[in-house]
Amino acid sequence: MREGESLDERLRKELLRSELKERNKGKKIIRCKYRPKYPDSAEREYVRLINAYMTIEKEVLMKYIPEIKQILNDGTQLHTDSKKDNEKKRRTARFSALDNTIVRLTILFKTIQRELDSAFGLYDLKRQINRIANLDHKLTVREWKKAVSKTLGIDLLDDYYSGEYYAQMLEKWVSDNVDLIKTVPNQSLERMKELVYESYMKGSTTTNIVREIQRQYGMSKRHAKLIARDQTAKLNADITESQQRDAGVSKYEWSGVMDRRERKSHRELEGKIISWDNPPDVGNGRKCHPGQDYQCRCCAIPVFDIDNLDLPV
Repeated sequence: MREGESLDERLRKELLRSELKERNKGKKIIRCKYRPKYPDSAEREYVRLINAYMTIEKEVLMKYIPEIKQILNDGTQLHTDSKKDNEKKRRTARFSALDNTIVRLTILFKTIQRELDSAFGLYDLKRQINRIANLDHKLTVREWKKAVSKTLGIDLLDDYYSGEYYAQMLEKWVSDNVDLIKTVPNQSLERMKELVYESYMKGSTTTNIVREIQRQYGMSKRHAKLIARDQTAKLNADITESQQRDAGVSKYEWSGVMDRRERKSHRELEGKIISWDNPPDVGNGRKCHPGQDYQCRCCAIPVFDIDNLDLPV
């Protein structure tokens, strides 16, 4: 019985359970007739968002590439000029050139960081992430309603899944993802700084260093897309689990995509009935429900137990 539920509501649900049993010829356990779809459009919106965010970083970085090249070329020239001197002077000149280059690069990277912070400050990241969270929630609720309707012939209340509990869940996801996305360009810039310093110390050419900076940006962008996919799946998984548990669904059928990208451990779970209270081992000692593992595209298809159903109707 739900908190604050009246006796009339309780009796109505008892009657509904009796009708469902009669409609299903006395069957107590009913397998779902519909496989909920993954919220692809929410994932695409997240990828668009993170691409736009990374584009801001690229524009700022590309603006300063000529200055980075100039600093590196100046350092190389100072080192070359020192070869005309004796050994002691050459050593002193090399250290002087190195110190000068490192100082100039450090100052420049601080300038880049300030400009990135300023550029990102103009981008309303929280509002954009909130929009994606609401879209993911809307799509997940829609698929849950379809699963209930096609299997049990019941239409759920329209506004039930917009309550305080789900609002708090979305708010936490938004907050976590704003923080997560903000770390991406900062980590990317730190890796680029290390790359420039290390490459310069090893004597790499300016052309090769700039090429490595661009390659590093490409890697950061691909990593950002993986974050988008992973986080969309995790929100979908959390909403799905909450919906099913709230409705009295204690078990689900594991359903994967079954393509060559799917993990062997996930493929082996295909079609198995699993309790929400006992997540399965998905490899390396990890226990996860569908969508909770990194980059997992599997879903939890509800198994309805008529005696325990507590649907918002």
